[in-house]
Amino acid sequence: MKILQSRVVIGLLVSVVCCAETYAQDLSYDYNKIQLAILEQAKTVVTMAGSESIIRAVEEHNSLGLAMAEILSRDKQWISNDGSEAFKIELQENRAGVLLKSMVLRNRAKYSEAFLTGNQGANIGAYPSTSDYWQGDEEKFTIAFNKGSGQLLITPVEFDKSSGTHAAQVAAPVIDNQGVTIGVLFVGIKLSYAKVK
Repeated sequence: MKILQSRVVIGLLVSVVCCAETYAQDLSYDYNKIQLAILEQAKTVVTMAGSESIIRAVEEHNSLGLAMAEILSRDKQWISNDGSEAFKIELQENRAGVLLKSMVLRNRAKYSEAFLTGNQGANIGAYPSTSDYWQGDEEKFTIAFNKGSGQLLITPVEFDKSSGTHAAQVAAPVIDNQGVTIGVLFVGIKLSYAKVK
């Protein structure tokens, strides 16, 4: 647990610096209020990433040993929408997808999206569907996964096309019982929630 706590502190320090630049550009935002609201929700995301159901879903996915060629093929099909609709729905209806969908729908005012990836960045569950299947080529995944050492990442607020909202993403490492990061849980925290909190 001490390892996770130190990773969380490092990630929070990095994200505070990044977010400060974003909010400093717009004086209509109360930076401190927004930052505190997002940090409050980050604790919830870290707790969820450590839940047995999330860890088990990632372990099951990773045990499939998907080849990178298969992941890239799925990603290409996902992006082109070429027959991938059933697969996208499957990732909302599997055990991880149902959990994430339920969390987002119960907390619509807070969360714009939630998705879970394995150790290569391939989606395991997602709600709503992400714009691509493979997250492994994205900086937020590589930072949060951190080559299996994991660290918490909170991105600056940006407009997200897949959810259609302005949100900060909290990326929390999913860590197994041996202290190894095996995946990443991403949750979008809506700017509208942070501004009124």
